[in-house]
Amino acid sequence: MNDVSSFLAEWTVSYLKNKDILAKRIESIEKDKNGFNIIVNYSDRINFFVIMPIINDITGLIKKMNDKEAHYGLVTLNNRLNLDFLVKNWNALSEFRNLCIYFVNPFSQLDKKWLVFPYTHSRVCDESLLASGLKAIFDTVEPITEEDAKARLKQGRH
Repeated sequence: MNDVSSFLAEWTVSYLKNKDILAKRIESIEKDKNGFNIIVNYSDRINFFVIMPIINDITGLIKKMNDKEAHYGLVTLNNRLNLDFLVKNWNALSEFRNLCIYFVNPFSQLDKKWLVFPYTHSRVCDESLLASGLKAIFDTVEPITEEDAKARLKQGRH
């Protein structure tokens, strides 16, 4: 895993722990196991996380997420490449009932993340408005390239 991937994995674990402070449903968190970067064992389910700063391999991703009923999280940088990938591969990704995609920029002065459940979103959204709707959500978090993230990490600005 590169520096950006490692940083996103740490950020994700911290985010999930903070989100669970009141519910206290997380029983354990495992890293780098069974082909997943993070596995979160909740009291009622298991969530498998893939960290991909740039999503560029739909075949490998879908192969990894081989159970369409399992709970998956895909964590990626909030940038136009990843947004375009999502729109282009929307139909394939929306087949996974419990997939949540996290678009993040931990350095953003606006919100730090936005997320989408393609399966649910595809059932309530007008398909003709998909790209523009996702772009509107995308704009709530500052975009960041992988190169910019590497530079910020190198400078120790996180």
